[in-house]
Amino acid sequence: MKFNNCVGEWGGDCYIAAMEQITLSDLLTNPDYYLFGIEHDVAIFLAMNRPSYERTIFFDGRINPASEQPIHVALKPLLAAVAAIPATPPQIGWIFHMAHTGSTLLARALDLPGRNLVIREPLLLRSLGIEAGPAHQSDKASADWSEKLHLALHMLNRRYASDQPVLVKANVPVNRIIPDLLARSVHRRAVLLHFGLADYLAAILRGPNHRKWVEHIYTDMQLAKVPGAQPAASVSEMAGALWLFQIEIYARLLAEYEELRSLDANTLFNNPLESVTSAADYFSCPMDISEAEAIVAGPLFSTYSKNPGAAFDNAARKERLALALKDIADELVAARHWVEKQPAAKALPARLSRPLCGENGLLL
Repeated sequence: MKFNNCVGEWGGDCYIAAMEQITLSDLLTNPDYYLFGIEHDVAIFLAMNRPSYERTIFFDGRINPASEQPIHVALKPLLAAVAAIPATPPQIGWIFHMAHTGSTLLARALDLPGRNLVIREPLLLRSLGIEAGPAHQSDKASADWSEKLHLALHMLNRRYASDQPVLVKANVPVNRIIPDLLARSVHRRAVLLHFGLADYLAAILRGPNHRKWVEHIYTDMQLAKVPGAQPAASVSEMAGALWLFQIEIYARLLAEYEELRSLDANTLFNNPLESVTSAADYFSCPMDISEAEAIVAGPLFSTYSKNPGAAFDNAARKERLALALKDIADELVAARHWVEKQPAAKALPARLSRPLCGENGLLL
């Protein structure tokens, strides 16, 4: 089947803003057509290739595609086409995290061009996490939402070669729908990257922009409306609520799925070689020790993972952490007090189980 592709005109089953012939098979199987997002009844694809995947740090508005020209495809026939494919549960390796825990660093360290495909923070998955809403339950998800998630997973699962793993680093709103992702997978490989409460608060309350992010994500995810939650009265309490919401999900899933692994962010930062080699082995991304040593000793671990032009290493991180803990000392006490009063906190283990390597730190 060929899609009509007149720029600016509807034709056939879909609308494509590109002067080229694209088949349905292309969209369903070729990662060169990346599903960027969904707007109303249109799926938006961007043209990619191996170099564009390799140079893209984040697959959201910062994506670096092979072409800036979007490819618009009618959503309904695309959903129908994916639904008609015989059940093939995705085999995706996941890095789930609570932000500012080194997930970008780990995902980039595991990015082995020509041997795997690493996708960091896909926008569509984040949108589905937000759309799920505060009272989301996997078994009660709407048919429309479930169809879109099925489509997103199918598209993320495409690869350039069958023996090359796909790794996806999610972002914060996706934590809400991890149960949905795992339930739809036969290959339940996921690392849950986390901080204990104090280090997490220091990481996300250390400056005005970070504090604005806390307020934004707390509002965006409607955490005040989560069943059983108590509304937060300050930014520090919002940060505590965000930590508790995510860590409770992680603890519950680790108890449910023995295949999952946790990773304390401090282990990653303080022992990067063991962390990277353990993750590579866990995700079936072969990496010999000399290659891992070169990655850990190279520019990736001496620059800021989100901005390779800025110098940053573990010593600088520790110094920043110490200053932040001092600056937010009063807020840390207040936030801890608020967290400890919540019913979900009383059920938390002292540490997350199933560490990928090292020993997980205390949560509270």
